[in-house]
Amino acid sequence: MAVLTSPITGNGTTVSGLGQTTFVKKVSGINDKLGNFEISTIATTAYKKIKKTDLADVVSAVVECFHIGNAISLGATGTFTITWPSAGTFVGTGYISDIKYPDAENGSAMMMSYTVTFDGATGPAYTAA
Repeated sequence: MAVLTSPITGNGTTVSGLGQTTFVKKVSGINDKLGNFEISTIATTAYKKIKKTDLADVVSAVVECFHIGNAISLGATGTFTITWPSAGTFVGTGYISDIKYPDAENGSAMMMSYTVTFDGATGPAYTAA
């Protein structure tokens, strides 16, 4: 029987790029995906026949963070690094493709989110810890 250990939490995750480190609440949306195309013929029966593509789809990451007054510009480019505690890093060049500015609410921390779209020029690449 395998020894059970507790899972790694996301506490300590950082996102850096554009000369700043973001105080992260959540990173989501990273989903490496390799597409396919159909190669079925009229003689194909039962299931369609497919072949994998050579290139992976574009990868994006949605970062939810505390707004600390830093200016994040739509379309800004750079090398982005997502570091998970004890779980590795995800690095690549890309740009800011979406920004959701914070809501202002009395007595609450201001939260914002932005989307990093990796452009494939360098990476993205995952490196295990």
